[in-house]
Amino acid sequence: MNREKTKTLILAMLVIMSIIFTQKIWFYSPINLLQSKDSFKQKQLTEIIEIRNQIVAPQRAVISFGNSYYTVVYSDIDKVWRKTKGILDHYFSRESEVQPTTHEKYKEISRLKSIELEFGENIPSALIASVFDTMDNKIVSNIKEINKILIPTLNRGVIYIVGEEENIYEVRLEGYQEDKQLLTFVDQIQGSHYIKYYPLFIDVENYTVMPLSYQELTPQVFVKSEIDVNNEQAVMETAKTFFDENLDFVKTIRETSGAIVFMYGYGEKGVRINNRGRLEYSEDIGSIASTNVVAALDAAIDFVLKHGGFPEGTYLKEIRAQNKGYYFGFGYRIEGLPIVLNTSNMTHPIEIEVYGNKVKSYRTLIRAKMEFPNAFINNSMLLPQKIIEDNISLLKSDYLLDTKEKEIKEEEVLSYIERNITRAEIVYYDTLKDTEKHLILPAWKIKINKRIYYFNGYDGKLLNSSLVN
Repeated sequence: MNREKTKTLILAMLVIMSIIFTQKIWFYSPINLLQSKDSFKQKQLTEIIEIRNQIVAPQRAVISFGNSYYTVVYSDIDKVWRKTKGILDHYFSRESEVQPTTHEKYKEISRLKSIELEFGENIPSALIASVFDTMDNKIVSNIKEINKILIPTLNRGVIYIVGEEENIYEVRLEGYQEDKQLLTFVDQIQGSHYIKYYPLFIDVENYTVMPLSYQELTPQVFVKSEIDVNNEQAVMETAKTFFDENLDFVKTIRETSGAIVFMYGYGEKGVRINNRGRLEYSEDIGSIASTNVVAALDAAIDFVLKHGGFPEGTYLKEIRAQNKGYYFGFGYRIEGLPIVLNTSNMTHPIEIEVYGNKVKSYRTLIRAKMEFPNAFINNSMLLPQKIIEDNISLLKSDYLLDTKEKEIKEEEVLSYIERNITRAEIVYYDTLKDTEKHLILPAWKIKINKRIYYFNGYDGKLLNSSLVN
């Protein structure tokens, strides 16, 4: 009898323990799992916002010291951006007044001590406002896109914005407490070593600044393609990230050019990696649309983070609204200078098309700096005006070609250049001749009307030219 009672007691205890453990499995574990997922999603969202705030930034800054002397900042743009964000936060976060003003007023202010921040192409004001954690303000309501922001060092509650179609706006903030920190910052730069720029063609109403001298030692840099195309296992591992880490149901095609194509299904999803390390991804995502540019950019950032991440120094260069979606073009810097690739297949080193929260296409060709000493050249960099002078015959022939003129005098070509040169900046030009141990060249990017030239910064030889819209 005692044995039966003991068995019954043990059985009852087992039943109770079973109920308790079942409760833990079905009630506690899912809650912990959901909490873990929520925590991961929050961490992921925080990372996306941090990346967005880093890449939605000016491409360069033009600092005016007054008296028509300037300097142009590329490598230290993050420092300038951090210094000016504190000022801009007031205008985006508070009730500022926005009204149109004239180009003459803008030019007048830009000749005073000031900082002009230049952003990429077609950057929506809502995207820049998101950096200040606000998108419901009068700047966003009145200005669709932001091309440039001009901040006088003694702004006294007024800044200026260049919007879409080069329209100029004055943004005024009542009750603004003047802060002289920006003036001190500009004075510190003026008191240090910097490259002097001057508007050489101001006599023909062209305010494009050009360097008066360029004594900086700008080296050639060894680079390699981020994707090692000679390492088949590395290529496979890169491709796996686009197919849930599994290539079992993915067809692999090796082209005679050396490119490898990975295809899922009947072309629903595909990845192509060419012999230079250029990656192209495409997916059939059906008919969906994007309405919010910030959400679309976040989707693009999330996608890139899952497939290798952004290179150091990445910034947003261009946005295009297209067919219910968005195109995003990203650039990046090496040694503080923008990278330009010699390829007709891509406009920017990273290109993404987003529809809804889905990526339809993704193209990237990233060149990483190698652990080799930089190659310095003893000669000084040529000035862009000297390069223009030495290549006047080329510029003349291009002018005749572009304008379909039959003949023109050299003096008229010089006059045309003086009136229409809109850019002269130093970049690194990558000819893409080698996948590794390749030297990229310091080059002058010179834009004259709708044609862009790239000239070797040391010998002045033409590297490439193209027409732009």
